[in-house]
Formats: sequence, C-alpha cells, structure tokens
Amino acid sequence: MNFQEKNEIKRASNVLIASNDYRFNYQFTKNTEQIEQILEAKDTPVMISMDKYDYSIKIDNGSDIELPKLCELSLASCRDNLEDLEAFYAAKFPRLPNEYHGILARYSSGKQITKKEVKNTIKKSRKKNIELPVGFSIAKKNISLNFD
Repeated sequence: MNFQEKNEIKRASNVLIASNDYRFNYQFTKNTEQIEQILEAKDTPVMISMDKYDYSIKIDNGSDIELPKLCELSLASCRDNLEDLEAFYAAKFPRLPNEYHGILARYSSGKQITKKEVKNTIKKSRKKNIELPVGFSIAKKNISLNFD
C-alpha cells in the first residue's frame, strides 16, 4: 500500500474490504450516525449481536490454493467431553432429533460405538430391566425408480 492509498483511507468515512471469501468481508465506518441511519431504514440489513458470534481457531495452515481450515471455538472447548459436545450440537442443530446429537458428538470426538459396546449395553439393560434409548435402524431393500 502506497502513501496515497493510506491518505485516501484516512479521509474516507467508510472502508469496505471485499474478498472472494465471505469470511474476510468487512466494513469500517467513522460515523455512528450512519449506523443509526441504517437501523432506521426500511431495508435494514441483518446485524448480528456480539453474543451470537462464534470465533474460530485454525486447525491447519492451509496451502497456496486453500484457506486454512477453521474449528469453532465452542466446539474446540468441548474437546472430549461427550455431554458438552452433545449440548453443542443440540444448540447448533435444534431441528434434529435428540438421538442424532449424541451420534454427532461421538463421531466428532472420534469415539464411535463398537459392536462389543452395543452388546454389553444390551446385556446390562436386560439384566436390570432398563429400556434402551430410541435409535435408528438401517433397512436394506431393493428399490426401483421409474421415470416417465
């Protein structure tokens, strides 16, 4: 950036930074009156309050072609605690059934359910007469589609 461009930025009331990646698009303004005018306008853009931001941390450095992969800070703070991960996914995907939140939590933490674990829980539930949680089953069928 040369001296002339720096002076133009100092004199400008709005500075827009536009990128081909939406994560790097920003607008800086000096006048608070402009923000009030935007709020009073009929076509008010969506403004997100600070408590709804979820900052991200870099997982890797990326390459010349790709940007670095990011992980949400709230997800990274859960780490290996399955209950926290389940609560995170319940907040992120509220429309999914509760059973899926546990599946997502186990998958993202790397703790998938093994066959042995399933057999042991079935045995324990039969001994103690406990109802098993509702899950889902995969049905394999021959399906044919006809397009007219």
